[in-house]
Amino acid sequence: MSGAVNVRRLFLGRSVWVWYLLLVGPVALGAFDTRLMTPLALPGYVALTIGSAFGSYLFPTLELWVFWGPLLVGAYFVSVALAAASHAVRETFVAFK
Repeated sequence: MSGAVNVRRLFLGRSVWVWYLLLVGPVALGAFDTRLMTPLALPGYVALTIGSAFGSYLFPTLELWVFWGPLLVGAYFVSVALAAASHAVRETFVAFK
């Protein structure tokens, strides 16, 4: 590859959405029906639990479902970082061929 960073691909690329679905999908399925909760939901579930605990401490009058919004937005930025890291790792291994 050229090594140049494509901004559109960095923020909206396929790998971003794959990481996003891996983070949010299992948690959303588990919230819909607890029988669908799998170990893949652990990272998203931990983030949702910590965010809900912190949010409930700061805003005790809000309902717990409100904290899904920050989880969804935060998971997007984590997905961008993970996609950028995976891209960097791929570029590194291609450079050594």
